[in-house]
Amino acid sequence: MTETITLILYLAGDVAEHTAFEKLSKCLKAKRTIERNLYQDTGNVRYSCENKTVEISKGPDGKNYIVKIVE
Repeated sequence: MTETITLILYLAGDVAEHTAFEKLSKCLKAKRTIERNLYQDTGNVRYSCENKTVEISKGPDGKNYIVKIVE
């Protein structure tokens, strides 16, 4: 288990997607870009940069991916 900055997409209060970032500034930059270009009219979509404990696994391409948010 690893603690990481995670950009989380909440749809109607439930976690729909998540992506890990090394720095909070990169997470916030991605969040701003998404909020400016997508999902401007919907009230049930929320993005949040949070410090989460996650399980990470390597994908077939060799990159690390979040398998599960622990907390």
